[in-house]
Amino acid sequence: MRKSISIGLLATAAGAMALSGCNKAMTNTGAVDTNMVKQAIKADEAKQNRDFKAKDTEALAERYADDAFFVAPGVTANGSTAIRQVFANASTDPAFSVQFSSDKVGVSASGDMAYARGKFTEKYTDKKSGKVMTGSGSYLTVYQKQSDGNWKIVEDVAAADPDSVKPVPPEKPATRAKMVSF
Repeated sequence: MRKSISIGLLATAAGAMALSGCNKAMTNTGAVDTNMVKQAIKADEAKQNRDFKAKDTEALAERYADDAFFVAPGVTANGSTAIRQVFANASTDPAFSVQFSSDKVGVSASGDMAYARGKFTEKYTDKKSGKVMTGSGSYLTVYQKQSDGNWKIVEDVAAADPDSVKPVPPEKPATRAKMVSF
């Protein structure tokens, strides 16, 4: 289907990340501070939204583990190199943009896995028609704590909402004001 959707969704939605602040997410009792992990994921989602706006392929791709899997409508990428290429391809589209936000973040009791689930919106140029399209959908992103304490995305799945993909309506041309004399 649409390769550009995959870029946006991905991450899309989600939120991909290398959460270096989470390596200290243990309480004094040794229990996992799940609120700290959740806050770090939310903060990184905000950064990822900025990286999408800037079309920063490297910043987006570095959030993924080497063996990460990414799937979105029209795109499947296995491994960080393939995921980087998906982002690079999408960033060449002048119309491409993605915004996403999680509505739920969960953390495993052991503190080594987390997930974010949420919604995204995107805009891209359809390769077949040349029209700028807009769409929305849902995503689920799974994170795993790495041996260095950082968090990386290991699974990233995005799906378009049914009937959400539509052409962006053309803007109305500007009208000139008529001069009125008194």
